[in-house]
Amino acid sequence: MHPFSKIRNIHRSEELLDIVFHRASRLSLDVSRRASPIAKARKREVARVRFISYNLVEYLESMVKVFPNLDEIHPFYRELADILVGIDKLKEVLASIEGAARVIKKIASQKMRVIKFSEYPKQASQARIEAYARISSVINKLASRLDFLIDASKILSKLPTVNTDEFTVVVAGYPNTGKSSFVSAVSSAKPEIAEYPFTTKKIILGHFSYNDSRCQIIDTPGILDRPMRERNPIELQAITAIRHIANVVVFIMDPSLSCGYPLEGQLELLSEVRETFPTLPLVVVINKVDLMSSKDLEEVKKKVDNPIGMVAIQNIGVQEALEAAMKAGKLQGDLRYAKGTAL
Repeated sequence: MHPFSKIRNIHRSEELLDIVFHRASRLSLDVSRRASPIAKARKREVARVRFISYNLVEYLESMVKVFPNLDEIHPFYRELADILVGIDKLKEVLASIEGAARVIKKIASQKMRVIKFSEYPKQASQARIEAYARISSVINKLASRLDFLIDASKILSKLPTVNTDEFTVVVAGYPNTGKSSFVSAVSSAKPEIAEYPFTTKKIILGHFSYNDSRCQIIDTPGILDRPMRERNPIELQAITAIRHIANVVVFIMDPSLSCGYPLEGQLELLSEVRETFPTLPLVVVINKVDLMSSKDLEEVKKKVDNPIGMVAIQNIGVQEALEAAMKAGKLQGDLRYAKGTAL
């Protein structure tokens, strides 16, 4: 399970208050009939304030606890979280929620003390009302932070469960070059495949068996050739996968230009990946060779060292491409990647 998989459903401030105050209204107390009116009032109002504060504090503290220690999670997940929601913002929000829980405890303690020393039932009731108002104010001030956590939890809880200890093939390249078709052909992953760029909006994980070993293959969002500071969150996910978990990169190109991007840009991106990760094994695959003339294909091969030709949607050259990746990553063995044997 990935570090954000245990994130619970988070309520908005209004929903949270409605739930807790509704429960408090149904609170039943066992009070002696012989007790004086003020004794009954003290017990009733203390119980209400204690119930409200305890439930809100427990909810807020448990909400924080289900988030992992953001300084201790694997760099792959920490960087992904930073790209997608912002680590500093997430830390700030979680800290403010912890602080709000402490404030609620303090308010409840103060008002319960006032209630216990009240001389009249009305005075005890008034102290409880004041406690409710102050506690509600604390929760309402968390509204924007809870909204942020709701959005963040929807994103982070859906991250793929990547085993950082397994042999991992990361598939990279420009959008619409055939990355998803390749990953779908060799693994258990079922990415969306369509003839338009940026179909893959997030990292997609698949598995296959190689030499009786379970391996991972990751379909990354397309990367455009531009400075890192100009890349959007979709593209940065691909860079993160390559940086932190790849054992080998399969770089897929489409010189037929049916992807909608010029060959020069794809070659520049290939050069950048090599320069950024000089020690990482990289296999270049030319996809959609069926759409190219022999002459054009030979010209492309002159610009790329030992590329592998492939037609992913027809399963042509797919096995050779994956076999080359496994050998480049120094994992030798018999390839068994067919969908029937995918893990």
